[in-house]
Amino acid sequence: GPCALSQRHLGALATKIGEILRPVAGIIPAARPGIDRRSDGRDERPHRLAAAGKAIIAAMAVLDILHHPDPRLRNVAVPVEAVDDEVRRLADDLLETMYSARGIGLAAVQVGIARRVVVADVSRERNAPLALVNPRVAAVHGEEAEFEEGCLSVPGVYETVSRPERVRIEAWDRDGNAVSMEAEGTLAACLQHEIDHLDGRLFVDYLSRLKQQRIRKRALKQRREALA
Repeated sequence: GPCALSQRHLGALATKIGEILRPVAGIIPAARPGIDRRSDGRDERPHRLAAAGKAIIAAMAVLDILHHPDPRLRNVAVPVEAVDDEVRRLADDLLETMYSARGIGLAAVQVGIARRVVVADVSRERNAPLALVNPRVAAVHGEEAEFEEGCLSVPGVYETVSRPERVRIEAWDRDGNAVSMEAEGTLAACLQHEIDHLDGRLFVDYLSRLKQQRIRKRALKQRREALA
């Protein structure tokens, strides 16, 4: 079903958890008899970690994605004042929604939440999740390049858009730390696309008026058929 975790995403999540736990393994105290070990001598702690992992996965949610021309896609997102558990949960839900929909980027505005949070993963293996809070394009470098873009909010439509090929993005990460990153190619285009969403812009806004009208008519027809 649409709310199921993809096997690929589960594998990526398991890999990340393993990477996090490996450095810690050497400093965990020896298992305490009667507390951390079962009666048969087996260590109980891995089972507790597995249960915690299951709880984390269960808490993640696949959200409904708004489709063009829903007017909520034109809302301008408000800045996040502080990164707390609610913001981290939103970022996690956006990632799960993006992976479920087989996208490479998603903004909170696309799920009806007008907060400046975006996520992306342009890796071939789908194992490099990126979550940014209050992202902005701080600088552009080089010339513009043409990218074929699509959008989870405009399903089935792919058009060529011209954007700066290299950009510097400033934002907070999911822990509230300030980050500055250089992005180029597909990642640069993706992050610019998602930041546009935070300002109420869609990639179709860069197209000719005739193409915009055709896409809007197609979207309205798809909505009528879905409701029929």
